[in-house]
Amino acid sequence: MNASNFYPKSTVEKIDKDKERLRNCGLSQQWIKKISPLLIEWHSMPLDSVLSFWEMHENSSKQFNSSSAAIPLKFCLYNVKGWKSRRLEAIDLIHSVESLVCVFTEVGEQETTCLIPDYNTFYQTGLNRSGGVCIAVGKNLQASKVKTNIPNTMIVDIYIYIRIYGLTEPLRVIGIYWPSSQQRNLEDLSPYITNNTLVAGDFNATTLDWDSPKNDNRGTLLKKWIEENNLLYIKNTKNSSKRSSRNIDLAFTNIREIVGETLTFGTSVHWPILYTSNSVCCHIHSSFPITNWKYYEIILCLCQEFWLKLQELISLDDWYDKYIKFLSALKCRATTWKDKEKFRPALPESILIKLKYLMKIINNYYRKRRYDLENEPERILLRTLNREIQSDIFKYRSDRWSSFMEEIQSSKNKGEAVCWSHLGKIYKQESLPFSKLKVGDVVITDKKDISNELYEHYMEQFQPPSLDLTNINDMEIMKEFKEILKGLSTSTDEVEVTNTSEIKNAIRSIRPKKSAEFDNISNFIIKRLPPGHIQGLGNCFNLWLEECRMPNEWKLAKIITLNKLKGGVSKCDQTCPISLLAAHSKLYEKILLTRIRSWAESNHIIPKEQSGFRPNCLIPTRVLSVYQEVLNNMAANSPTLSIYFDYQKACDKVWHAALIVKFSRVNIPFTLLKTIWFWLSMREAVVVYGELSTRKFTISIGLPQGSCLSSYLFIVFHSDIVKQTGAFSTHIFSDDLNVLISAPLEKKLEPMLQFLELEGTKVCNNLYDYSKQWKQPINISKSLYQVFHTQINIRPIHVEMNSVALDCVQEFKYLGFTWTN
Repeated sequence: MNASNFYPKSTVEKIDKDKERLRNCGLSQQWIKKISPLLIEWHSMPLDSVLSFWEMHENSSKQFNSSSAAIPLKFCLYNVKGWKSRRLEAIDLIHSVESLVCVFTEVGEQETTCLIPDYNTFYQTGLNRSGGVCIAVGKNLQASKVKTNIPNTMIVDIYIYIRIYGLTEPLRVIGIYWPSSQQRNLEDLSPYITNNTLVAGDFNATTLDWDSPKNDNRGTLLKKWIEENNLLYIKNTKNSSKRSSRNIDLAFTNIREIVGETLTFGTSVHWPILYTSNSVCCHIHSSFPITNWKYYEIILCLCQEFWLKLQELISLDDWYDKYIKFLSALKCRATTWKDKEKFRPALPESILIKLKYLMKIINNYYRKRRYDLENEPERILLRTLNREIQSDIFKYRSDRWSSFMEEIQSSKNKGEAVCWSHLGKIYKQESLPFSKLKVGDVVITDKKDISNELYEHYMEQFQPPSLDLTNINDMEIMKEFKEILKGLSTSTDEVEVTNTSEIKNAIRSIRPKKSAEFDNISNFIIKRLPPGHIQGLGNCFNLWLEECRMPNEWKLAKIITLNKLKGGVSKCDQTCPISLLAAHSKLYEKILLTRIRSWAESNHIIPKEQSGFRPNCLIPTRVLSVYQEVLNNMAANSPTLSIYFDYQKACDKVWHAALIVKFSRVNIPFTLLKTIWFWLSMREAVVVYGELSTRKFTISIGLPQGSCLSSYLFIVFHSDIVKQTGAFSTHIFSDDLNVLISAPLEKKLEPMLQFLELEGTKVCNNLYDYSKQWKQPINISKSLYQVFHTQINIRPIHVEMNSVALDCVQEFKYLGFTWTN
């Protein structure tokens, strides 16, 4: 039976009422029909049931559309015998075999022209005009160049799925051109051989084992080197040379299940070879979400009254828990997953047809030239077609770029800002994934073991600082800290409440990022909240401000680790932790920040030397003040000592007890201090690696990463650091500290240099004692100094910190500018 679903009369009335509201707002009947299923689900089910149903919708949609499968990687090797004359031929070859990785040898001196649409190309010059190697990698694959100075050799690491390990591993591709006239020491290549290596190129070496008619000396040497490095020859279907029966375009690997096929293609004196691997795979499809934000905003608007009325029935904390789940579940319901092919032809069909026709003319031209037949018409037609196709490719690429720029300009009328915002996303260097971790001398690959090692590493990093029971300063701070906590527990004062206007300003100031935070809510969602929802959030914020607290869920951070290295196996300390916090917590922190900033600025807590994270204090202002002071001293022929201090993990090493004590000493209102302590205390984190999440651990040190409040609290915490530098000029931008020491004018240079050495060491030791007192370690090995002077040569001066000599530099990058002495 195909009977329609039955709904109670009250449900039908609610649905009809919402549809009528949408019609009155000018929404078309087509849109009302599309959104009707969401209205039926919302009104026909209890709140918890509909939210659970919506959460499941995204998973089912993703599973339905996740048809992407790993396909074998295709790898092409071709000696083009001159890139300039066979560039179009190489492009045609790539598209005909759909190869994502190509090695081209004997390309000539063509670094600026070795470009293939939608491929990243890596070029290494040769020893003469005919040499050179180029490796082309599809832009859908992550690849990085390995530095080497070996001529006619290019090494590239490609991050790709290797089936025998079940992991995404770096595949090392080594492209080689070895002309007959070149003397090469193969041992130079041995350090570059890794577990997953593919060596391919034109070796001009023959042996009987590699399908050539005879052995030669080079082939014997190459075979011995291959065996020493545990590489295997990849057999192809026939010899690669057109002029003889020799097989000199060779490939070797330590990966199993790779087969080669010699292609009958091209006009070079070498046949191209296509290799296919069943062990190394790539995904030609990628699933990505498409969220219908119009659906999302319509449902938000229709549900405003419901959520405001619900606040009258349950506690605000319970209301907030359900509301967060609603925002996340609604996004799941409005999201569908689509598959998109990663490998797409970089050129339109019309140009590909011309390329095939060009290949016919090229073959006909060389055939007639071989038999001394008249080929002048073919030569003229070949030149004409070549220029025409090159022009078509250039025009096609230019038109695509123009349409892209027009789309950017039409989307938002913000000129250059929008343009560079889009370009920044396109050219942003992505962090390379890691599937191995080095622990001591052992490399681990099991995901659970990696997750456990990261957990142990970061749990240790966030342990409280060790206290010295014999140190009077440490004991005084802890005693004062405990007394402050007793006072906070009995305080009944309230923080100034907020209003919808302030919340709207805070929402307006955040960036519209679509990436979800820990609670699956993004800034993009928050910026689309209608007034009724903002009012509901305001009621929650006011309750928490009155009680000097916040939801405990906001104190949990999800740590995602990124790889700092571009190659090799990273250690735990070579990973970069990124903390994801709750999205609404950032709004609450912005509101709290306005109250702390108002107190700090009105009481002149922050020194004028600090330019970071303050309104109307810009980097150019600080740069100009440093420049002017150095310039004045140089005009008087007086040297200037500039010392650059480096904090060790700055915000991550802030001692909580010391921060509370110092804030209390500068008479911060008790309500703000109580809120700050609640915000800092009892924070937890989990480390996420892939699909695995570790158990929770306590964060007992540092300020939350990614919080706007953390940076400002840090500069308030160290607002008294300028007292340690005496009368000398101090310049601070956030945690970048620079001290300029000017010597009194003397007739001779030597007394001035001695003054700089003495005072520089004194300032360094004062700052070291300060950092030890407040448990804010300074990285002595990365703290540097330089001397600005007008002399041709001056003797080296020596500056020490805690009896350790600092390094002297001739130039240093500070505040985005390179400073030279």
